[in-house]
Amino acid sequence: MFRDIKKVLAIACVSMAVGAATIPSIVSAQDSTQSPTTTRTEKRKPHQGEGWKKLNLTDAQKAQIKTIHESAKARRQSVFTPEQRAIMEQARQSGDRKGVRKSLNLTDAQKQQLKAIMQDTKSQVQSVLTPEQKQQLEQMQQQRKERRNARQGTPR
Repeated sequence: MFRDIKKVLAIACVSMAVGAATIPSIVSAQDSTQSPTTTRTEKRKPHQGEGWKKLNLTDAQKAQIKTIHESAKARRQSVFTPEQRAIMEQARQSGDRKGVRKSLNLTDAQKQQLKAIMQDTKSQVQSVLTPEQKQQLEQMQQQRKERRNARQGTPR
């Protein structure tokens, strides 16, 4: 009778060990089969984008800001040459965006246009916000700047 119990326990232990060894590989296989076309927001760190949520924007404000950003994106795209757009698209698809801006070799005129678009976009978004939201956004930007400077170790 003891022999039968020992066999059952041995089989149970082996089964548990095999199961414990295979479960992590099954889970990682499921994770790796995610769609390769994950969107930019899906790749973001969990804390990114939460700043806008803290502003408690109304649905109308969200819609207006989305329209402003879409318009700005189209305006920015019109600044680039077809070759520059191809470089950016290739970097986007490969996921390797580091240094892509420098590889575009932007002209001074392009840099000025992009800066003007950015400033215009910022002022349009500001016009959508309430005074309280503007103040809260300014505080969040200041905190982000301080954290970035602390990581880099250099004040700006």
